[in-house]
Amino acid sequence: MQNIYFTIHSEPQSEEEIEEEEEPVEETEEDITPRSAVIENTQNCGQEFLTMLVENVLKGSSAESKDFNTEIIPESNCVVVTFSNSKYAEHFLVSSPSNGIIKKKNMKVRLLEVTSKVKAEGLPPNSNSDLVMLYFDKFAEVEDDGVTFETDRSAIITFKNPEDVQKVLEEQHQIKKQPFRVLPYYESLQTALYGKDRPTLRLPETFIEKVDKTVWHHLKENRKSLDLIKQAMSSHFCEMDFQSSAVNISPSQSLLSNGAKTRKLIQTWRENALSVFLESMSKFKSNEFNIQEDAWTEIQTEIEKAVVGEAVTLVPYVDEGTIAVAGLKEDVDRIEGILTEIVEKITQRIQREKGSEISDINMSPSVYNIVLCDGLEKQLCDKFPEMNITYHVHSQKLTLCGLKHEVLETKNEILQAVVNLIRKPVELHQSVLDFLHKKDLEEITRDMFLNKGIYVALEADGKRVLLVGKTHKALNVGEKQLLTDLDHLSFSVEDPSVLGTSDWHDLVSRIKSTVTNVTVQTAVNQVVVSGFVDSIKDVEQELYTFVQENSQFEKTLKSHKTVVTFIKDHKKQEWFEEVKGKVNVDFKCEDIVISGSRLHVSKCVPLFEDLLRAVHHCTMKIVKPGARKFFKEKRFMWVAYAKTNMNCLVQLLDEYDHPHDMVQSRTIKSIYEYKTHEGMEITVNKADMCSFLVDAVVGACKQTLLLDGGLAKALSDAAGPKLQNDCNLIVKRRKLTTGDAVLLDAGGQLRCKHVILAVGPHYDPSNPQESVKLLKKAVKKSLNLADQESFQSLAIPAISSGVFGFPLDLCADTIVKAIKEFCDFVEGNTLRKIHLVDNNEKTVRALEAAVKNVYGVSARTHSVTSGSSSSSQQQNQNQASSSPSQHQIAAHFQGASQSFQTKEGLTITLMKGNIEDTTMDIVVNTLSSDLNLTVGAISNALLKAAGPQLQVLLNQQVTGSASNGAVFETAGVNLKNKLVFHVVVPHWNQGQKNEQKVLEDIMDKCLGLAEQRQQSSIVFSAIGTGNLGFPKPLVVCTMLDSAFKFSSKRSSKHVKEIHMEFHILHSPFSKVITKSGIHETTVGRITLQVLNGDITLEKTDVIVNSSNKDFTAKSGVSKAILDKAGPNVETECQQLGAQANSGLVMTQAGNLQCKKIIHIAAHSDAVRIQKHVRKALEMCAKEKFTSIAFPAIGTGQAGLSPGQVADSMMDGMLEMIRKNPQSTLKLIRLVVFQAQMLPEFLKSMQNRETGPKEIKQHGGKDFVIEGMQVDPVFFSICGPSQAEVDKTKRFLEDTINDEQVFQSITDTAILTLSDKDQQRIQDLQSTMDVTIRLEYKAHKGSEETSGEATLTVQGLSRDVLKATQEIQDMLKTAKEDEILKREMDYTSELVDWQYEQGGQYRSFDQRTNFNLEKALARQAADIRISFQGQTYQVTLPEGPAVSTTGGNRMNIRRIDRLKATEDIPQHWDAMAPNELHKKFNLQPTSTEYQDVLKHFQASCPNNKVLKIERIQNPGMWKNYQNNKSVMEKKNGHQNNEKRLFHGTSEQTLGHIEKSGFNRSYAGKNAAAYGNGTYFALNASYSSSNTYSVPNAQGQKHMYLCRVLTGDYTRGQTGMIVPPAKNSNCDLYDTVVDKTNAPTIFVVFRDDNAYPEYLITFT
Repeated sequence: MQNIYFTIHSEPQSEEEIEEEEEPVEETEEDITPRSAVIENTQNCGQEFLTMLVENVLKGSSAESKDFNTEIIPESNCVVVTFSNSKYAEHFLVSSPSNGIIKKKNMKVRLLEVTSKVKAEGLPPNSNSDLVMLYFDKFAEVEDDGVTFETDRSAIITFKNPEDVQKVLEEQHQIKKQPFRVLPYYESLQTALYGKDRPTLRLPETFIEKVDKTVWHHLKENRKSLDLIKQAMSSHFCEMDFQSSAVNISPSQSLLSNGAKTRKLIQTWRENALSVFLESMSKFKSNEFNIQEDAWTEIQTEIEKAVVGEAVTLVPYVDEGTIAVAGLKEDVDRIEGILTEIVEKITQRIQREKGSEISDINMSPSVYNIVLCDGLEKQLCDKFPEMNITYHVHSQKLTLCGLKHEVLETKNEILQAVVNLIRKPVELHQSVLDFLHKKDLEEITRDMFLNKGIYVALEADGKRVLLVGKTHKALNVGEKQLLTDLDHLSFSVEDPSVLGTSDWHDLVSRIKSTVTNVTVQTAVNQVVVSGFVDSIKDVEQELYTFVQENSQFEKTLKSHKTVVTFIKDHKKQEWFEEVKGKVNVDFKCEDIVISGSRLHVSKCVPLFEDLLRAVHHCTMKIVKPGARKFFKEKRFMWVAYAKTNMNCLVQLLDEYDHPHDMVQSRTIKSIYEYKTHEGMEITVNKADMCSFLVDAVVGACKQTLLLDGGLAKALSDAAGPKLQNDCNLIVKRRKLTTGDAVLLDAGGQLRCKHVILAVGPHYDPSNPQESVKLLKKAVKKSLNLADQESFQSLAIPAISSGVFGFPLDLCADTIVKAIKEFCDFVEGNTLRKIHLVDNNEKTVRALEAAVKNVYGVSARTHSVTSGSSSSSQQQNQNQASSSPSQHQIAAHFQGASQSFQTKEGLTITLMKGNIEDTTMDIVVNTLSSDLNLTVGAISNALLKAAGPQLQVLLNQQVTGSASNGAVFETAGVNLKNKLVFHVVVPHWNQGQKNEQKVLEDIMDKCLGLAEQRQQSSIVFSAIGTGNLGFPKPLVVCTMLDSAFKFSSKRSSKHVKEIHMEFHILHSPFSKVITKSGIHETTVGRITLQVLNGDITLEKTDVIVNSSNKDFTAKSGVSKAILDKAGPNVETECQQLGAQANSGLVMTQAGNLQCKKIIHIAAHSDAVRIQKHVRKALEMCAKEKFTSIAFPAIGTGQAGLSPGQVADSMMDGMLEMIRKNPQSTLKLIRLVVFQAQMLPEFLKSMQNRETGPKEIKQHGGKDFVIEGMQVDPVFFSICGPSQAEVDKTKRFLEDTINDEQVFQSITDTAILTLSDKDQQRIQDLQSTMDVTIRLEYKAHKGSEETSGEATLTVQGLSRDVLKATQEIQDMLKTAKEDEILKREMDYTSELVDWQYEQGGQYRSFDQRTNFNLEKALARQAADIRISFQGQTYQVTLPEGPAVSTTGGNRMNIRRIDRLKATEDIPQHWDAMAPNELHKKFNLQPTSTEYQDVLKHFQASCPNNKVLKIERIQNPGMWKNYQNNKSVMEKKNGHQNNEKRLFHGTSEQTLGHIEKSGFNRSYAGKNAAAYGNGTYFALNASYSSSNTYSVPNAQGQKHMYLCRVLTGDYTRGQTGMIVPPAKNSNCDLYDTVVDKTNAPTIFVVFRDDNAYPEYLITFT
């Protein structure tokens, strides 16, 4: 606790007043009544004395010693007495004046004033007044400028209200979490009160300050000066001890008796004392003189005389050889010059009396010549004439003789001159530096420099050699001379072993001994001769000649491998003896390698070159089935025959030795290959651009297209003068800017078809971004030109990396980025290969690094090593740290198997194939709600592979209706899969409902169930993409999304693999039909029509015009379109043609009946036509058009055949439709103007309809399907003459042709072969090396009668025999199957055997139906049948059928179709003979139920159907059918019946089902169009409560009826019969609400409507 002090302001009171106030006064914390007094003049009074004094004064009162305390303030000679209450303080103040001791000691007593200040001690470091004021302001209001710092960590704070001091003192204080204390501060005391903790004041520590010892002597001898210093120090409370030069300075006791200033004086005493002392000492000075020993006595005497009468002190220091003088500054300065002169004068005289001194300087001759001989020596001699300077060459010393100071000064000047010499490292080849290190540099300096008046020298410095001189100019002259006189020559050694021979060492030794001004250095594969220029050339030539004649050398001659083998084996007698013992000859595939000494190799190479020129070689192509196999079997015999009879060598070339690729393969070897997701290959090649075989090469050029340097000149030289001439013509027509590119034709020796010249940028270091931008522009312009011309391959060099100054790495990176950006932006471009080509190794590596950097290594990357391409390695992307985007996978999937692994380890594989052949644990099957496995490609394929038991197992799983999204599990039966998950998928409704959500739920259910079943693999088909109509991209992305979600969220991990298998489907073209001269097919959702006509009359949204590049063609179809469209369209074409375009533009329609015209630049290139057709369709889809009409593009002036054009246009359409299956396009029309071309377009459509593996009749026309293309066989033949080679070729051709046979099979059964048989025929061609050709000749005069079909098998005789026999077996089986099928078809037309299941009768399959009828015909009592995987014993004729295992019973019945046709529909259930009408409840899973439900929900999607019942009333049905027959005859057409809805109440149901509708009720609900029975086209109309009246349970009823609407007209109120439709008084059959699109029909005959189905709904 802090002591709290209060002061008293009242005047002293009398004793009487005190006695009146004896009662104690109760004090509060806020009471500030004075309780403290100050006793002054208390010096030398101790604590005990003062306490007794206070007690003495207080005697007679009740106060005791515990009621007061004292605090002595020694520096102020006072004490503060604080009492426990104000009563005692007042008593003390009154009693003090009369106290004897106080009087005796002359003490004074006063009240301590009330203070408004406190002192804060122990503040945090770096505290300031603002911080302290802010802190204390929170306790009480501080005076402005009320914070004063005593020290850096203590401050006085003044408050406006004194009463606030007490509150502040009672608080605990801290700033920045550092506590500090607060004390009351009293201005009259100049201190704070601490209470018992008051700190004791102590004198500061003594310190020592050293002074100059000579000055110290002076002060000791001059008391007056010392007293002045002591006097100055005493005024600052200092005492000094001057016993030594280390002066001891201590504080005096008076420092403690300065009252309130004492504490501040103590803190600053040492600083002030030191400052005063140094200031006093600065008035004195000393100076020393060095005295030689032999001059000491004389100089001391003279100096003592000189200082007589001066106020200075002279102090001799004999041991140190000096005499010092000290005194006041002005006295020492005045006498210093006199003393110095005395010392120098005497010293010089004595030195000269003693004689001269000799000193040597080590100095090389070259430095001596540079330093002294260039004028310095003369200057020194002039300055000191009596001094002698001599240089001794042998000892390399410079001797100086003279007086010591002269010698010293001279030596100093010489050494300074040496130090000031400039040294410059010599920039020479290392071998020349080594030469200099081995030679005498002084001798070389003399001969090379000094003798020529060049004052520089050579100096060794470690491994360096320096030029030394006085000036930079001299060094430059010397360096030039050095570079002129010295040099080196070197040459590479191909065979390093020659440098280890003794002859070589002898030669080098001889040169070293005879030619001294050169050196010879040898490395592993290099020889360097260094030295003087006039000698090194001869030495180098001598050494080079020796190495050339003695080195081992290798020369490789290249040729075809057959030629190499021929030279090796057939021409050995012509070269063996010539090379024996001289060189080694190695024959390696396409190389002849000659090695040995260069001398011998150079003599032998011409021999082999002559042999290569003398032989003749050719590559022969034979395209015959079995040719390769036949030759391999007879290889040795044929090769021997050719060698013996024609002296030729025959070799069979392997598949990879295709002759068209051989030149390329020998010259171009890809360093690196990358294949993008889109299938484009990017390769890096070290090759000559002029010999690169591509559609076009790119070359960099100037804006002027002047091909005078670099690659541009090389291309010009190879192409010939035409290329430069074409460039000149372009420059005349237009001005090129940086980044432009132009296309020209190649020619001459160039192997490409075209040359693209790109104006590359010069690199600007100040603006690199602009340089990169321009380079990208040049590359993209080149790529765009290639794409516009439909090029498939392009070679690009490192544009601008040469003289244009582009940094190589930046150049390569920019080019590859430009390629990637172009490919990403221009979808579907024609380029398939882009080659990055250069013949410089460094550039090639930079291009390779750029491709890797921009594209990275992926599953489509090929690394190429050892000059040949390695096999492509498919790499799973599970090497990545995270899984790829499933949308990227779906977008890039091209059909090949591709696997990815998620980060959780789940493998996802996409592939194409047949799902029934998969082996995963689980296979997922897709089917609709009727659960019929025979419907749909996937389920049917699985059913065939698994067997009928699969359907049985599935039926057993269904306990009720199968809802969309349901999953049923069965065993795999005969499949290779353990389990089958059958999933029920809805029809795609353009995404308007929740189809995608159902698909997601199916995926989640299947994967979750697979995990529960602890199976490791599952395979899905592309769910719903078949008959159910789901878009394939949506399905793939959704399935992948679900797979990745499953991978990340599952807890267990039993499922390791998810496969997504895509079923192989046939051509997307439907069967081509012909109506009114229009040939029509459907492709996906688009109708394609081919017809003969005038395209200018077309009314489609868009018409396509076939024009030229400028879109200004005025001939053919273009003239007709532009003439009819009008001049505005022609002007628009000219404007758009002048702008940049991609080969097609869109204009207004003008006067045509379409909305827009797309103008296409026609070409004589089928690939470009395909591309333009695709782009035109994409343009239509983008603009939301629905129809387009094309002419036959390219058949006019472009000169393409109609067949080519038809195929290209069809391919372009297919490509677009496959990419955009959900586009707005609905109709594409190909309008062929020339009728004779139409069959070619029809044929192209039909080819796509039938597909390459299907054999069908072609509309009664002849056709030929050629056999599989035979892979050609290539033979390489080499011989001594062309005649012998030609003879060998004829021998091979004749031998193979003689072995070829043809076998024809003519049989109509060929046309009935199954898909499997057709595939087998295709397989026979590859497995047996035969070709099988189908020729069909139509029956003349009748398209209905089958023509003649012939299969022709060609190949080797034994292969043809085997293939023919197998085909005959197929045909026999096909005939039997055809006969059986016809019998089954015929039987099914007559009879329908049915079985009962789930309360309904269903038809048996055709074969079971046939077997049952045959058994009945032969009057068999029973028969066994296989049905749904089980065997049943059927009792004939009425059943039942009983399962042989399990005893299941099944009712059967036989329907006579002929009789049924006359009576009731075939699908009706059986009725008892006495039943006139009956209702049958339909199963929700049946097709019949789904069909009615679909009609109802088309307009009532939100109503719930409770049940659907079939109304069977045979009598009513026969009347209705009879009326229908009459109406058809009356109206002359069969479009008389519609299926309409009729809502009614529950009470009328019985009457309607028994007797039909009754028009007498007309007007009950409405009769706006006549008084008949009303029917609605839409169920929504009839479902209202007005018509479908709810019963008590809220259920409503509606009939789906068959209604004979016939011919109709608009009705009117009050009609009782329809009005007449002609003058013959024939009446309309019905009336309607509106004739153009009627929705309400009114029937006036009750038996013209049949209530077929009753729908109960809510």
